[in-house]
Amino acid sequence: MTFAGRRSVSSKSTLFSIDLLSADPATPPASMDITFPMTATFDEGRKFDLVILLVSYNVADEAKGKLFGWLRRQSAAGAHLCGMDTGPLLLAEAGLLDGYDATCHWTAMASLKELSANTRIVEQLYFIDRNRSTCAGQAASLDYSMAMLRYMRGDALYHLVGNELIYTAPRSAELRQREIINPQPFVTNPLLNRAQRIMQENVESPLDIETVAARCGISIRELQYLFQRHLNTSPKKRYIALRLQHAKELLLYSSMSIRETGLASGFMTPSAYYRAFLAVFQTSPQEYRNAFTKKSRVYGRNLY
Repeated sequence: MTFAGRRSVSSKSTLFSIDLLSADPATPPASMDITFPMTATFDEGRKFDLVILLVSYNVADEAKGKLFGWLRRQSAAGAHLCGMDTGPLLLAEAGLLDGYDATCHWTAMASLKELSANTRIVEQLYFIDRNRSTCAGQAASLDYSMAMLRYMRGDALYHLVGNELIYTAPRSAELRQREIINPQPFVTNPLLNRAQRIMQENVESPLDIETVAARCGISIRELQYLFQRHLNTSPKKRYIALRLQHAKELLLYSSMSIRETGLASGFMTPSAYYRAFLAVFQTSPQEYRNAFTKKSRVYGRNLY
């Protein structure tokens, strides 16, 4: 679904008007059996100040051409473009995030990185970068909306709306999206955090554990001690878990083949990828992708 808004110049008149457009006109957006009425189409020549692209799943390929063309025209006319939830993936695919910093819902972050070679991807609630913004969606949508209200209309209206919503302390953009990863809680030990960050930054071409320890400035024995004490696992097992999580996210939100998701996660052969995935998740990569697609059509977003 695409929200497009125009703002008036005079504060004595209506400040915002909102139109709803469907990213895929053949399939009007619906949730909980409620279909949202569309109030505009891509064929109209309207120009908007703010366009919010809200996507939870893939848009049909045959609908992307018209959508991408419309987004590019809006951008050229001066619109601020926002991708929400997995909407940033479509902005990236359309070439509209090149040179920007961006975020998205954490489940799609691996896919966004694959699509955005010229974009710095960060995991946080939202990111406003010049005439582009991206948001993780869900509850972060409210934090982002308040930030954009302040950005567009200043402090006075921002505080008035915050009081009305009983939301006087929106979260800052830089807050992380998750408290638990796979399924370990974040820890505060700086060396352990650095080691995991190094692992996450080297998923496609995994480093050996000796190199990870050296980059942290500690011995392998000390690295092993930290992982065992704080996470009750070994560095090697944790590294594999991070790579498999990366693979899961690519399976869900990318159009990459099964083999490509394995290569992008550091598994050089399909057999090694299959064995590692099966050992941890008791299913194959192909079965995992198929099950997610089937369930999501019936129940909506399928968390894993």
